[in-house]
Amino acid sequence: MTPTSREKVLQTIVGVAAVVLVVTRTGWLVPAVVVAVLMMVVGHECGHYITARITGMKVTEFFVGFGPRVWSIRRGETEFGLKALPLGGYVRIVGMSTMETIDDADEPRSYRAQSFPRRVLVASAGSLMHALMAFVIVIASLCVLGVPDERRVGIGGLLQWDNGAITPAARAGIQAGDEVVALNGRRVANVVEFIRAVHSAPGTALTVTLRRDGRTLRRVVTPVDGRTVTMNGTALTDPQGAPAGYLGIELDALYSRMSPWSAVATSARYVANLTTSAIGSLPQMFAPRQLSNLLRDVTDSSAAQATAATGQRPVSGYGAVRLAVQSAEAGPREFVQIFATLNIFIGVVNLIPMLPLDGGLIAVATYERLRSRKGRPRHQADLTKMTPFVYAFLALLAVLFFSTLYLDIVHPIANPFQ
Repeated sequence: MTPTSREKVLQTIVGVAAVVLVVTRTGWLVPAVVVAVLMMVVGHECGHYITARITGMKVTEFFVGFGPRVWSIRRGETEFGLKALPLGGYVRIVGMSTMETIDDADEPRSYRAQSFPRRVLVASAGSLMHALMAFVIVIASLCVLGVPDERRVGIGGLLQWDNGAITPAARAGIQAGDEVVALNGRRVANVVEFIRAVHSAPGTALTVTLRRDGRTLRRVVTPVDGRTVTMNGTALTDPQGAPAGYLGIELDALYSRMSPWSAVATSARYVANLTTSAIGSLPQMFAPRQLSNLLRDVTDSSAAQATAATGQRPVSGYGAVRLAVQSAEAGPREFVQIFATLNIFIGVVNLIPMLPLDGGLIAVATYERLRSRKGRPRHQADLTKMTPFVYAFLALLAVLFFSTLYLDIVHPIANPFQ
């Protein structure tokens, strides 16, 4: 076995051991979220890679992560691989700037030699992939997990009344997970109608038709006057008010799956609304007041704790993963919501018209297009003149990154799913 082979075997063993250690200590949830986040990175870079290949550009590298190479393989003219720090990824296309030196043979296939529409397509493809990923996962959620159906009434659980009082629901054999189909032979149209019917019938026997595990059951239940029953020391209704019937149940939302065509339209509206919200949040994120509040929270522990309790501040990548884990713990629907939101926000941030973001490439291409004249060589922007602005923007990003990372570690925001 050659030294290189031994290194690869050792790296594989270390990698497997690390995965086993993480799974042993945290379960499958954290690794699953990390994989989902890495898939967002891969999806973003796939957008750049696919459009670059379609438009004839030369792609030399496609890596997930940064730092030292962990593993790589060459396919054609492109090297694919993983690097040690899973903090992002990149696709290297030759000639991404006018200052890059490349072989004359590669110039026709360089990014800078392409037409304006092609350069804009490749630069924006990463953000478009984020929108596509959000769109697809929301469609899958609507078709598989469904949406709350106001026409269905579910029993989420049985309440515990004071003094060990047995609730009418428990006495009648109603169970958590049952679905209320009809009341006194009349189909229940929605939750509001069911509550109104129960409240209006204290002391009156009601025949409730239930669906349980695919079976249809009928139970006779008599609502109790809420003025005579207490829970946690408080009467269910005003003792001096009118009588109102209670069964001692907690209602729960039931879900119905959408058809694929309906899901496509609903997902499109949802992604459009997320995009609008993300765009609207950018000015606030970079506003002087927001930066001042972040620096205040970094230096003032009490202020940081107050902000963390409200959750009204930006989060770092670490905080975003933590939020994704919390959403996954809350349930698949919450995770889908966070995953879609993160995709859209990352896609929008990448379109900010400043280098080194993708939006900066689009801004440069647009500037060159506006300065070019028909019949003359295309105008090429002098990127050295942008250097001070790029450094200023990177400094701003560094302040945001380190401030939010520090706060997410020392004063993490409260779990919004509890």
